[in-house]
Amino acid sequence: MAKIIEGEVDSLQTLAELISEVMGSPVTIEDEAHRLLAYSMHDPNTDPARIATIIGRRVPEHVQRALYESGAMQRLQDSTEPQHIEQLSEVGLSRRMAISVRHYDEIVGYIWLLEYDGSYTDEQLEQFRHGARIAAGQIMQQQRRQQHIDLLRRLLSGRFQSEQEAAQQAKESGVELPVHHYVLLLEHDHPPDMSGWSERIVQAANEYAIRVTLHMQEPSRIVLLCGFGTTAINAHHADAAALIRSMITRTRELLPQQEELYIAAGEQVGSALHIQRSYRQARELVLLHRQLPETRTIHYYPEAGFYRYLPAMHREAEQFPVTWGPLDRLAAYDQEHNSNLLQTLAVFLDLDSDTKRAATRLHVHSNTLNYRLKRITEVGGIDLTSMSEKVTLYLELKLLWFDTSN
Repeated sequence: MAKIIEGEVDSLQTLAELISEVMGSPVTIEDEAHRLLAYSMHDPNTDPARIATIIGRRVPEHVQRALYESGAMQRLQDSTEPQHIEQLSEVGLSRRMAISVRHYDEIVGYIWLLEYDGSYTDEQLEQFRHGARIAAGQIMQQQRRQQHIDLLRRLLSGRFQSEQEAAQQAKESGVELPVHHYVLLLEHDHPPDMSGWSERIVQAANEYAIRVTLHMQEPSRIVLLCGFGTTAINAHHADAAALIRSMITRTRELLPQQEELYIAAGEQVGSALHIQRSYRQARELVLLHRQLPETRTIHYYPEAGFYRYLPAMHREAEQFPVTWGPLDRLAAYDQEHNSNLLQTLAVFLDLDSDTKRAATRLHVHSNTLNYRLKRITEVGGIDLTSMSEKVTLYLELKLLWFDTSN
């Protein structure tokens, strides 16, 4: 007979399948409020109550009411032993055997299985009890994980009113918030199988004495709240920015080689109330990675230079657009004459007005470049000897590429 080995149980879903295999019956695992946590594969002989529970992710109210009114729930709550539950045909419930799942004396859930003929061996019943003991640990672990995710979501969204409130919820969740925090964000446009990624990121963090305090994984991204103290910085003879860069480099080494994987860290902050700011910065840096490939080598928000201001400048430009400026004139000229003055200007400014390097980049003769620059000044009404004009044009070109990508 198959046995339930605790070391092989990595989730409640795995446990449900193992119990079903041992007992030869379909299994559902619920929390104390009758919300569905896991269930074994469907069986041809399943009943309407089980189907409704799986579809609705909780036991239907009328089935719960019938179980309490019949006294079945009272017997389950009063005993640690498996209980036989008689058929309740009026609510579509076939015969069941069930057991309460307890963490010490507290009921944290229930395991139910369809009882076909009511004949189970002593060994099967002992395995059923063993499954309930394992389920208790799994449910508590899942509840703690959910508490941690809830805490992280509140920190990321800035829903705490004070440091004391954040510290209190962290303490209740069994989490010690570090003095210095930053948010690390990994996003993927076409999510691969990301199982095991969080563990590898934690490994990279540990190598630099950085602690991953909280994390959550979603289908296309992983969000981590990381922290460290001055001892970590002293141990590695580096500042915070250098440590964060090193951790990200090591993370990339440990993860499978992926295109379209964006990794960004918000600035280090010293208050739980500022974690939201670090998260927003990480998100904006990922947005820059997507829109401007040249920024993909920048992984720490404070090091993004003027690129940090592009999203805000883009929002401002959308709200208060300039309808006809130098770039518009150049774009219109390019379209009418099938020329590339706009691209020429972008390369020229990108290379710090170095005509030799710009001509090489554009694959044109220096005389051709000088002619184009002359046309740029005439068509655009631009003074290329004015630093303020060049800075303005440089930023507006970046905004143009940002807007086009967006």
